[in-house]
Amino acid sequence: MSRSGSIKQAQDGSWYFVVDIAPSGGARKQVRRRGFRTKREAQAELTRVLHSMGDGTFVEPSRMTVREWLETWLAGLHVVGLEDSTIDSYDRNLRNHVLPTIGAARLQGLTAVDLDRLYARLLSHGRRDGRGGLSAKTVRYISGIIGKALSDAEKKGIVARNVARAATAPSPKAARAPEMKFWTPTQLRAFFDFLADDDLLPLVRLTAMTGARRGEMCGLRWDDVDLDAGRIFIQRQRVTIRYRPIDKDYPKTDQGRRSIDIDAETVTVLRSLRIRQAERRLALGIGRNDPGRVFTDVWGEPLHPDRLSETFERRVEKSGQPRIRFHDLRHTHASHLLKAGVNIKIVSRRLGHASVSFTLDKYSHLMPDDDQQAALAVATLVDATAGGPCPG
Repeated sequence: MSRSGSIKQAQDGSWYFVVDIAPSGGARKQVRRRGFRTKREAQAELTRVLHSMGDGTFVEPSRMTVREWLETWLAGLHVVGLEDSTIDSYDRNLRNHVLPTIGAARLQGLTAVDLDRLYARLLSHGRRDGRGGLSAKTVRYISGIIGKALSDAEKKGIVARNVARAATAPSPKAARAPEMKFWTPTQLRAFFDFLADDDLLPLVRLTAMTGARRGEMCGLRWDDVDLDAGRIFIQRQRVTIRYRPIDKDYPKTDQGRRSIDIDAETVTVLRSLRIRQAERRLALGIGRNDPGRVFTDVWGEPLHPDRLSETFERRVEKSGQPRIRFHDLRHTHASHLLKAGVNIKIVSRRLGHASVSFTLDKYSHLMPDDDQQAALAVATLVDATAGGPCPG
């Protein structure tokens, strides 16, 4: 192959190069790669291309579009065992926020500048309802998906390099999650009182007193509840993919599969729920021996997790309490445990986290500051020996 190439500057200020890839004596065949921010970047990539032509690793030009590759990539994620909910999240974000802008672009022609422009657009006006931009956290998440997809394309020899590595996504600091929301014990108690005659009370109370996830509550069955021992067993969850509920069992080795002790008042609330539920089932003519799910709608049907969240938020608005999401009941439980001085290992186990380090990273700012107490304890220990015999 010929080893000639030239670098030029485009009208928009970016740089590009042209290289002849035809074999000696063959018809002229050129490759252009655009969108480099500096001449140095263009020169580095041209040098890499020329080197790859020499060692036989050069990637031949392809007219595959970004859309074609991303759809192929998404379809292949099931083979590697990725969770359906994760694949669905990737799919939604790519279709809603990426493909409309760069889907028609040639995959091999995609540049870091193209991605920079995409991220800037998403930050400024990326919301589908037209009410402004997406959060930095969401845009960074999207950039991570693109990075994974282009990394796989690079490994398979479809593109010469993963241009996402050179793009500028929102920084980890900018993408930091917003301040965690949770209720104080007084606010939670007030909400319980507000729900005194509401069918939602048992579900809200059990969630807030165990820190269980929304899907775990929707998937809980009476077979998983031991009221005599005051304990529930989390073994499955009910999640939504494209608003469609799906029941999933936790693997035997998953940290999510766990038992959680519950307090006496919550046990009383659950006993009352079971009696009311049995009476309602009989009135509706539903099989009296089927234990079914702990939480259902008025017809005994499984709860839809997304609708549960919507119902909860409406109740919160009516109650006058600070607005939080259903998921924030989990944060509320964690904050109460830590403020009460419960060992972080116990907190992590109740929440079903993969590791104690994850729990510490997420909730360390809520833990009591015991530094002064530690200093006092050490001083007391040392000073207690004052005046005693000297060693040796």
